[in-house]
Amino acid sequence: MASACAETRLETLRGKALVLFAERGFAQVGMRELALHLGMAAGSLYHHFESKEQLLFELIEELYEELLGAPRRVARGSAGERLEQLLHRHIALHERCPAQFQLAEQELRCLTPVHRQRIQALREAYEERLVQLLLEAGARGSPARLRFGVQALVTWLNNLPPACPDLTAPQRQEAVAALLLAALGSLLEPASRRAPGRLLPLAWPVLGAG
Repeated sequence: MASACAETRLETLRGKALVLFAERGFAQVGMRELALHLGMAAGSLYHHFESKEQLLFELIEELYEELLGAPRRVARGSAGERLEQLLHRHIALHERCPAQFQLAEQELRCLTPVHRQRIQALREAYEERLVQLLLEAGARGSPARLRFGVQALVTWLNNLPPACPDLTAPQRQEAVAALLLAALGSLLEPASRRAPGRLLPLAWPVLGAG
């Protein structure tokens, strides 16, 4: 019970630190301000976190490990179906953890070289999985073109705008899915060989449908 309580408290502290880093910017938050925000003395922080940079690294690493673990949870179906499920999971994760995605994209430069290399390796492994699914689904073109397209796609997904007050969460996800549909359609089949208006034949809903 004591261990569970300690773990819950640590997650609460991490969550509060995450929000502060996202709102103020990691470099703008000093240890004293962080401690005040968490309701403790500055010296007490080191009982919970090795360093401010280590905390940032763990928050970003956790995000990419979650993304990288997603392919193992969508092992069934055709390549197109698995790709669809994987990208839906990415969109849903962004809905749940927008602040972590913000840190991953904007604060990576604040990590040590070793930690940056670790995060880059995780991201590249995730992108490579997407490339392999695209190839299985029938993508054409050079590997360099596919990898560039996937890198751009992941960057866009990681930087999705905040929730729009005029759209519900499902409507927002439908809008993102419709854009992904068009983008992936161009990767899967060159425009010169694709019938006019024909996009990737995945089962994503179209914005406004139903």
